[in-house]
Amino acid sequence: MRFELTLQSNFPSIILPIQHNELIQAAIYSSLSTEFSRFLHDHGYQYEEKQFKLFVFSRIIGNFQLMKEESNIRFANPVKLIISSPISEFIHEIAQLMVNNGFRIGSQHLRVVEMKVDRPVVGGTVMTVQTMSPIVVYSTLRRTDDSKYTVYFEPAEVDFQSIASANLLAKGKILYGESTEFLPVQIKPIGQHKRHVVKYKSSIIKGYSGRFLIQGDKRLLQTALDTGIGSKNSMGFGLVDLLPARI
Repeated sequence: MRFELTLQSNFPSIILPIQHNELIQAAIYSSLSTEFSRFLHDHGYQYEEKQFKLFVFSRIIGNFQLMKEESNIRFANPVKLIISSPISEFIHEIAQLMVNNGFRIGSQHLRVVEMKVDRPVVGGTVMTVQTMSPIVVYSTLRRTDDSKYTVYFEPAEVDFQSIASANLLAKGKILYGESTEFLPVQIKPIGQHKRHVVKYKSSIIKGYSGRFLIQGDKRLLQTALDTGIGSKNSMGFGLVDLLPARI
């Protein structure tokens, strides 16, 4: 299910740090019950050795002005935020608590003035999507001294497509059952893509926005819409919007 929230401040504008993914993630966790929030944060849903939170959110959508000297971004009222998850408990709690309590991003308390609930549905085995937050695909490797380092992949690289497909398969196994068999999925970039470098806590994360053609198992395509593509979805990466089919 997908929530499109229209958020408004009591002040003339909404001022946030330029790097604010962590604040939005914290606001979402705070909108959940303590028990469920702790479960998602500490454990999540596991497949083999990997854990997934199974929710994803967009960048803040609205008119803005960068204030680089202050390292802030000023949004004009109102703004929109899209949150998506296939997990029924998550959906229920977000719907209830946001309406009752509003939404606090950092020091900004925002009222939910409108909430649209929808679920984009895959119509077949091929779809074209546009990113609403950058897609992150990476691999953690080891140096000769056994220290770890991270390599981020670009959309045109084979590793980007294979790792993103494996990520979707793992999410599909969680949602549909580990014994479920899926047809393979291909994720192909369309046109040019923009690189985004985002600071999250002490980490630098690299992601890419643009259009993608995704083909394969219909259930995994639906999983891509519901949970996001790639990694770090619960940090605000990988939400995609279904584009109309070409006639």
